Amino acid sequence: MRPRRPTQSFRFWSLVAALVTLVATGAAAVEQSKREVTVVGRKYTYDVTDSSGPVIRVRVDDLVTINFSVSDIAHSFTISDDHYRVDTRAEPGKAAQVVFRASDVGEFEIRCTLSIDPRCAKEMRGKLIVTK
Repeated sequence: MRPRRPTQSFRFWSLVAALVTLVATGAAAVEQSKREVTVVGRKYTYDVTDSSGPVIRVRVDDLVTINFSVSDIAHSFTISDDHYRVDTRAEPGKAAQVVFRASDVGEFEIRCTLSIDPRCAKEMRGKLIVTK
């Protein structure tokens, strides 16, 4: 007795099932790498959700979304160094959003670069910490 050979239909549906599994697994991996953070700027600090201070913690390769608003005067959310070029400004009632990929491991300074209040430029600091 000869063994039966799989039909084309069986092979086709096996391939479809394998592709669906691969896509579902990949989508779950992408979903896990998103990080959304709310930051409120006010004299002379940044308040970060889920943090005890002005610190944002993410993992390398996270897609980071910063929802930035202010409660008093205009402020900026700026990370400017060799790794990141993030710069956005918010005014009372006009929030801003910035999205970037956390591509480099390390600690990066967040600061306000506006000159509306000289103390903001000197004292308003935070930190982005990117870990493996």
